[in-house]
Amino acid sequence: MPTAVAAATPDLRAGSEVVSTVELKGVPLGTSGKVIHVQGLSWIRYWVRFDNGLRVGTLHRTKLATPAEWERRHDVVEVAPAATAASGATAVAAVESVGGVPGHLLERSRKARERLAAKA
Repeated sequence: MPTAVAAATPDLRAGSEVVSTVELKGVPLGTSGKVIHVQGLSWIRYWVRFDNGLRVGTLHRTKLATPAEWERRHDVVEVAPAATAASGATAVAAVESVGGVPGHLLERSRKARERLAAKA
């Protein structure tokens, strides 16, 4: 199941274009929409009119991404399978993070697994 995208831009405004980062009732993952209302002072929630005609309210920012954030997330998902198949640090360097785990930690884990496999 996909994870929510961390908020790079903390606040959205009414009229901002967004993409659903999770499966919502009646709204598939990746559906585009527009913020129609922002409510709250310290606990901000968004009302969104999605392209499929549904309006959904009280959405947290982590369930929404801007189109640019969605594109970056999509690029990481596309590169990740290639990184596991390829060898060396060049593949991991291409992926800054997978699932929120930084690339340098992924590389460290890969090297540790190689050392353990060599001992066995």
